[in-house]
Amino acid sequence: MKTEPVVTFKHLRALKYCAASVKRWCDQHDIDIRRFREGVPISEVRATGCPMAIAAADKAEQEA
Repeated sequence: MKTEPVVTFKHLRALKYCAASVKRWCDQHDIDIRRFREGVPISEVRATGCPMAIAAADKAEQEA
């Protein structure tokens, strides 16, 4: 069974997202920012509908 790719801080940094914006986004979407240490499934990130989040999910998927 193939595991779903995850978005990590590595992907967010690669897209040059600032920590304050990521924190604000996490607060708005009720996601604990610490989860990005190990990774948040791309389906969960994409489900927010946020274009910046979708870009991060796309980056993670490209690297998977």
